[in-house]
Amino acid sequence: MAKILTFKKRKDFLRVASGFHIATHNMVLQAAHSLSVDSSIWVGYTATKKVGNAVCRNKSKRRLRAIVREILQDYALSGVDYIFIARNSTACCSFEELKQDTIYAIKKINKNFLINNNTSQTES
Repeated sequence: MAKILTFKKRKDFLRVASGFHIATHNMVLQAAHSLSVDSSIWVGYTATKKVGNAVCRNKSKRRLRAIVREILQDYALSGVDYIFIARNSTACCSFEELKQDTIYAIKKINKNFLINNNTSQTES
């Protein structure tokens, strides 16, 4: 069982932002290849001031963290870092809807990594 660790430094957020991204109605997910050699899952959470006041931003990030704790072990790829970005609807949508959006986004992002890994192996 891989451990979920959280990004703290801006440079990590910027590195992951240069990778793949997928936007759903309630959140945005960014992902990039991991620099760590262990099997831990690195995750970051962001809620900009466009989302709302501090209460709304904190609630959005709390909801994203709760969903990540619940589902990321089952859907995350090893060697991939994830950044979850809150949107205006993150704080007010139903928890089940947000969970389904997150699962959809993770599966869609993972397809990009699997396709890229397969094409790079066939080119070698």
